[in-house]
Amino acid sequence: MSANWLVMAAVLAISITASAKYDAPTQAAATAVTFVSAGEIKAAVQKNDTGAFSDSPLRVVPIASKYNVGVAVVRRTKIDGRMRPDALIHDDVAEVYQIIEGEGVLVTGGALKSAKPLTAAAVVGEIGPSSAGQSIAGGTSRHVVPGDIVIIPPHIPHGFADITTPRIVYTIIRIDPQKVLELRSRPQ
Repeated sequence: MSANWLVMAAVLAISITASAKYDAPTQAAATAVTFVSAGEIKAAVQKNDTGAFSDSPLRVVPIASKYNVGVAVVRRTKIDGRMRPDALIHDDVAEVYQIIEGEGVLVTGGALKSAKPLTAAAVVGEIGPSSAGQSIAGGTSRHVVPGDIVIIPPHIPHGFADITTPRIVYTIIRIDPQKVLELRSRPQ
């Protein structure tokens, strides 16, 4: 019986300590919630529905002054049966892809061929300091379909080797611990 009281006292002590971490002032100081609707994603795809490629940042928000998180929607389309070269590596930013339309072959890992730093301020503000190449040597190929999620840490080459449908559309969550992405409260 006394052992049960000791366990209950320990659980109570842990509960009080844990709840103190989330007291009212701590909760009030938390970053506001950011919502991106399915309608905004669809509108961004429709707005930028021409050409081989579009990357439409919808939001980039600071999280408790510790890091930034960005949300974008990307569309890649074959033009005349071909797709433009797609091989990137990001210095600081991790990306999480969720495929929402279409299918393709995503290559991750390996090494970029003919890598060149991306220097345009607008590009760096959208995807962070990065390099682009003509293709990826080696790496792992995966056929991705709607619903698939891929987490790509910084310093990992990645890109689509093929799009097996007329186009592929995916959302990207960009995690930016160095705060290099341009803050954005609304799509531009």
